[in-house]
Amino acid sequence: MAAFAMTTTPLAARTAPRAARSPAARRGALVIRANGGGSSKGGEEGGRAFNNDAFGMIAKNANYGLFASAVAKCGLEECLTSPGPFTVFCPNDDAFAELCVKLGVSKMDLMSNDRIPAIIRSHIVEGPNRLANMADGTKLTTIAGNTLTISNGAVNGIKIKKADIKVDNAIMMAIGEVILI
Repeated sequence: MAAFAMTTTPLAARTAPRAARSPAARRGALVIRANGGGSSKGGEEGGRAFNNDAFGMIAKNANYGLFASAVAKCGLEECLTSPGPFTVFCPNDDAFAELCVKLGVSKMDLMSNDRIPAIIRSHIVEGPNRLANMADGTKLTTIAGNTLTISNGAVNGIKIKKADIKVDNAIMMAIGEVILI
């Protein structure tokens, strides 16, 4: 079974009165539909299958697409698929959107900014650190060499939305803002 089906607008629809045509037909569009609906980043139709490591879990989750793209763009995919262990503070796509608004830039401009590698490295710490085991005031050093401070269920004042997500090579923490140091 083909993954995609192509359809064209029938001649009758193209010659029907303009008001009776669909928007796609009015534009003379070629419509391509995916068979079976749904979408995934791997599976039988091709695409990429991801493991249960830090990068795989980020890449599989639709809410963290920008973080996954930034990690890959910065050359850190290999790091987050290695044995680790790591602690990764994962900002969601809304966090990146808010940062773009704050900086007055588009998402594409943000991803091509020279500071993105340092920003992304500021979200990764060597070693497994569970929030449940960290006292207020715990200091963590990122792979960028910056210091993060854990206090009151937050990292550098950013609330940890979901803590201690265990994957094969890391402990992950979902956060709602991008860490800027």
